[in-house]
Amino acid sequence: MPSPLPRDLIGYGKDPPSFSWPGGKRLALSLVVNYEEGSEHSYAVDGIVEGIGEFLPVDTQVRDLGNESAYDYGQRVAVWRILRTLKEHGARATFFATALALDGNREAAKAIVAEGHEVCDHGLRWTEHYRLGYEEEKKVIAESVDLIRRVTGKGPVGFYAREPSVNTTRILEELGNFIYDSDCYSDDLPYREEGRKILMLPYTPDANDFHFLAPMHRFSTSADFYSYLKDAFDVLREEAQENPKMMSVGLHGRITGRPGRILALKNFLAYVKKFDDVWIATREDIARHWMDVVEPSLRRR
Repeated sequence: MPSPLPRDLIGYGKDPPSFSWPGGKRLALSLVVNYEEGSEHSYAVDGIVEGIGEFLPVDTQVRDLGNESAYDYGQRVAVWRILRTLKEHGARATFFATALALDGNREAAKAIVAEGHEVCDHGLRWTEHYRLGYEEEKKVIAESVDLIRRVTGKGPVGFYAREPSVNTTRILEELGNFIYDSDCYSDDLPYREEGRKILMLPYTPDANDFHFLAPMHRFSTSADFYSYLKDAFDVLREEAQENPKMMSVGLHGRITGRPGRILALKNFLAYVKKFDDVWIATREDIARHWMDVVEPSLRRR
């Protein structure tokens, strides 16, 4: 019996496309820094107690000052540590940034752009878009685009909601400035959903420092995270010798930016630099190469 929902369970299947990343590279590596501190859930703002953090949430509907303070570290200290680390290794990243987080620390926002990193729209604040109706969702995404443009001087071309609604992709296409959406985890390569104009650029739920936090606690030390990143990288790079692949790494300032965790990123970037067939790129660069070079070559076949 076919699925009652419009889901593509086939994808590229056993014959993924044959192509090359720029310069003949085999593996495209996307480093993503989630930049959202200051726009997370707070009972005083949105009526929701943030459930994910260094600590389990408070057990009553009030402001969680402990978790708020741990989040603030991402803005006050960690973003600068991560920017220094990226600069040391000559790596450009994509910042999944909520507009209000950027607006809350314009000095950091300026540094992110000045150092060549991409700002991808992560919404106005940390909101589950599936909670919103069509008109409200379109309004808040438009507001986030406008605020990001005013803070950074450039409008975003990518979007990541975290929890999209069934209307999100349609809204992104209607707004007109977006070329890709990363609200998917279903492939190792970009793809198009049937009938859609926007490119889907897969993200990662597993190669992600999110798992340091409560309630997951899957990673305990920087060595745990580094080992997982290295394993994922080694497998994808080996497969990419036959058919190119894309790898995403999910980071958060308040998590990887802690002194005891930054070594995972430092060691991983040092390891990656040993290989000359890896392209560390922003998601915009990956999307544009796919659209401008890969898709036309696939259509000619």
